[in-house]
Amino acid sequence: MDAEVAATPEDPATDAGSLLSPDQLLAAIGGRLADPLPLISWARELGDLHAALISTALNPRRPSDLTEAALHAEIAKVVDKINSWAAFYVRHSRCARRHTHTFGEVISHVAKSYAEAWWTVLHADCAELRHSAWVHLGEVRDGYAQLITDIRAGRVQLPLGWRGIRHTRQNDAALENDGALAEGTEGD
Repeated sequence: MDAEVAATPEDPATDAGSLLSPDQLLAAIGGRLADPLPLISWARELGDLHAALISTALNPRRPSDLTEAALHAEIAKVVDKINSWAAFYVRHSRCARRHTHTFGEVISHVAKSYAEAWWTVLHADCAELRHSAWVHLGEVRDGYAQLITDIRAGRVQLPLGWRGIRHTRQNDAALENDGALAEGTEGD
């Protein structure tokens, strides 16, 4: 598989280096696509994080420094990086229908589905379960392909992103700590 990213030549609004084809995205998530493009490395990182999340959830003797919360926080950071990148490199069409997920959330969902499908194929004894996991990954791949087609055609607009309530609560706590520090230094 070559490392070129998918772009239609008739679409000048989409940067030629911005959107990965479905096969390229799956190859990037699986670590089989090595290219210096940031989206490729972020896709790989999300694949690794989602695979680690599966291992962490299923392994009762996991190392204490590797928690589900820490992995979710790392996933959120990578999703934020992708969302920031997408704000500049993914076509935005104001007249298009709105999508429910950011580009980072979409990539993370594909990576999660990939990790879960491969885990199931490698570890499940039930052939029907393995088949269902593979079919689901195929459906996710097809959904991503349709989304990329719709973005290029200007038929869909992705939201820019919001880090969620967890991030808001973390920022509130940080602001409270900063405020307490400022109050403590005012009398000096």
